[in-house]
Amino acid sequence: MNPRISDLPSTIYLLPVDGFLLLPEASLPLTLTSPLRRRILEAAEDEGGWVGVIQGQSEARDFEVGCLAHITSLGRTEAGHHLVLEGRIRFRVREDLRDAKGLPRASVSYAEFARDLECIEEEVTGFDLDAFKEQLVSFGRDRFGTAGILEDMTPREVVRFMAQTSPFDPAERQALLEARDFREMMSVLMQLLAINFLTTTPDTSPRAH
Repeated sequence: MNPRISDLPSTIYLLPVDGFLLLPEASLPLTLTSPLRRRILEAAEDEGGWVGVIQGQSEARDFEVGCLAHITSLGRTEAGHHLVLEGRIRFRVREDLRDAKGLPRASVSYAEFARDLECIEEEVTGFDLDAFKEQLVSFGRDRFGTAGILEDMTPREVVRFMAQTSPFDPAERQALLEARDFREMMSVLMQLLAINFLTTTPDTSPRAH
């Protein structure tokens, strides 16, 4: 059951991440090896399992908008903490705080992102999501023999997966996170894929690149 905004914590621990993105209505498996991030995770688990995932390194954050996640713990080993983050709603940081142990916390607002909780599948005009998935699956099969988990995803899940895991730079990932709706995110994703992985100047780089 999806929570209401009034059910969500107004103060949360912040988990700075680097190299990936978490979106509402998406899940992300993760292994935390950093001692700091493990302490943040443990503190968040003690306060209901909510944590704010936001782009940044170590204790620093680079942006004002992140995604509230609910933690599903999968176990702890010497290699790190294994978990799944389930994205629920985006938030905007109102004030940076610290707990008694110096861990990063913040007071946050969800108001401008209330639609994230409605899980409305708005019509995406101008894009063929089925064809987008088909092309990615075909590419995976041709290049690697399989498309892996993409095979069993819905087209919308494939879009979110690509947005979360494609190797964009932090500002590009943030543009995806702050898109107003799914259609705008799809539009931004298509532009970023074109900018980063297509070229209008042939024969200037190795075929594999």
